[in-house]
Amino acid sequence: MIAGETLTRQLPYWLVERREHLTHLFAPVPALALVLWLSLAALPGTLWMALIGYAAVHLFLFWMAYGRPTGNAARLPHADWASILVDAALSIVVISNPTSLLHFLPVYVLIAWRAVAGYRRNQATTMIVFVLGPIFLFQSLLNRTGNAALTPGEQWGAASILAGSLGCGIVAVLASARQQASIHQLRSELQRERNTREARVEELEHLANELRMRMRERHALEEGLRAITSTLSLDDVLEQILDSTVQTFGGERTHAVVLTLKTDGAWNNRMYARDGQLQAQWVEPIIRRVMRDQTPAVIADSALDPELGEMSKIGLRSIICVPLFVGDGPPRGALTVVSATFAAFSSSDARHLSAFAAQAGIAIGNAELHSQLRRQQHLLQAVLRDINDGLVVLDTENNVVLANPVGQALLDDRTASQPWLERMRELASRLSDDGRPVASPEWIVGDPECEEGCIVYQAVASRVRMNDDLPNLTAIVLHDITDHKAEERARMDFISMVSHELRNPLHTLNGFVKLVLQGRAGPLTALQKDFLSMADEQIEQLSGRVSELLEYNRFKAGRLALHPDVGDLSLLIAGTVSRLSLQAEQQQLSLVNETPHLPLCRFDNQRIGQVLTNLIENAMKATPAGGTIKISADVHDQEVWVRVSDTGIGIPSSELGKIFQRFYQVAKHRRAQGTHMGLGLAICQQIVEGHGGRIWVESEEGVGTTFTFTLPLAVDENHIAG
Repeated sequence: MIAGETLTRQLPYWLVERREHLTHLFAPVPALALVLWLSLAALPGTLWMALIGYAAVHLFLFWMAYGRPTGNAARLPHADWASILVDAALSIVVISNPTSLLHFLPVYVLIAWRAVAGYRRNQATTMIVFVLGPIFLFQSLLNRTGNAALTPGEQWGAASILAGSLGCGIVAVLASARQQASIHQLRSELQRERNTREARVEELEHLANELRMRMRERHALEEGLRAITSTLSLDDVLEQILDSTVQTFGGERTHAVVLTLKTDGAWNNRMYARDGQLQAQWVEPIIRRVMRDQTPAVIADSALDPELGEMSKIGLRSIICVPLFVGDGPPRGALTVVSATFAAFSSSDARHLSAFAAQAGIAIGNAELHSQLRRQQHLLQAVLRDINDGLVVLDTENNVVLANPVGQALLDDRTASQPWLERMRELASRLSDDGRPVASPEWIVGDPECEEGCIVYQAVASRVRMNDDLPNLTAIVLHDITDHKAEERARMDFISMVSHELRNPLHTLNGFVKLVLQGRAGPLTALQKDFLSMADEQIEQLSGRVSELLEYNRFKAGRLALHPDVGDLSLLIAGTVSRLSLQAEQQQLSLVNETPHLPLCRFDNQRIGQVLTNLIENAMKATPAGGTIKISADVHDQEVWVRVSDTGIGIPSSELGKIFQRFYQVAKHRRAQGTHMGLGLAICQQIVEGHGGRIWVESEEGVGTTFTFTLPLAVDENHIAG
């Protein structure tokens, strides 16, 4: 190949490009040479006529085979056999007429050339050449006269004819043998291909059958999944799981199905059995094994498993068992299918059953959640229905979302001077961003002036925080405080009565003690004077307690009116600090006023002075000797914040939310200061809130306490209560 390519590269370019055209150009040369040979051979007229007819017939056959548009494929085999018959006819003409070897040789070459040209289409063409040469030589030898020897030319011609005939025969035999070998090889390959195709067809049929079976199983599985997810009843889900499992594996190979589920610490078995005689205890060993290993198990023959011997005795052989996962964590049960057929289940069945068990576990979990939600819903409905308090829930637009019967009855009340829904919306609007609960004043159902027979509610609004996808809600609890108000009125009446009953004797006793101390009843010894002084101090304390009770009663009854007026708060603070400085020095305390000049405020000078005095005196009681009490104030928006800070013993964090309750006493202060009624801070809170302000406390044990109260500035008079 390399040599040929090298030779081709050495040829001229135009010759390499046109060699195919040159081949077609020189193709007629052998034909012209044969025609010239035939013309020089001086053939007899009969033979010439035969050759002319031979050529005409071949031209006609060529036109029939290739010249007509429709004759290409259908007429080609017939044209080859017609050509062979024409060759045979020409051969008969040549043999039947006495022809010399010189005349026969070109005709023989013509027939051989035609046979070689048609050999690819029909191998029978070589038979004419193979037979014609020996017959002609035999006929020539019979027609020879005498024993004249062949001339060298005739010898070479005869040898050429014999060689051509033998060559054609050998070629025909070899071609036939090769063709037979090819046919045998093709038959072998065809048989192998047929066997391969038959095996493939058998395999495809097996796969098709298995695919149809899997499709049926998948269809049954889909139907089962659709069925078990179509209900939220746990009992219906469990029954549907059993039915779907039987449909998935078919009733012919499913003898029993056992669904094991652990609920509330107890094992529950649900079972389908074809004959109704199977007991779930027989499959418990394989269930425990599967739940322990958390992997499916396929048993081809239970007789080979020592733990399953009882099953083999009753004719049950094949088992498939998969764990049942309900939610997160370890399996809560198992799904088991039992068959009386040997090796009835495969690993593919285990995968299908595992997939079904996974969906069944989800359905069981959903059903359990639904049952739990229903129980919780019934519980919530019962609680909301039966509690004595009202509950109303508002959304961000202040629309009612939920209301229990008590709350709905209040919303439907048309006799109130102000609609209850409007009150609730106003209360909800007071909620701050931090969501701290807000309590309302007392809301009375009926005539506000009635003393008895009216229902009194106190509403508390709280923020209900939902998740990020839902808006927050406002829950308003309406607590019935009618009995509490009745008890409070009775207690206040009792306190008022007792206070008045005690006040007159105390005033009389105090007056007589003071007269004796002044010596108007005669001279006193030093010891008698000390005793009477101590008695006078106790009378003063008792009188102060009675005054606190009366004042507290007046606040609670709403009979203590405030008289706010525009004033200088910094001046009031300075006067209070100056008045209490001597008392602080006697207790070895530093009383510091850090209040700057403040804007004018609107307040009741006497009552705010009472608040300052109470807070400073409490700080002095809670601060040991050497401590410091500091009074400061500053402006925040439209409010003035006043702070009273000390370096005392502090208040425990667990008690910070209780110190403003009436009659409450901090344990540490009670031990350090002795017995008191615990009404001072409650009175301070009422005074501050009556001004439209707030009061709160901040404290750390061992560090100190800071009380802060606020008052509105004079420019914002709408916040000040009358």
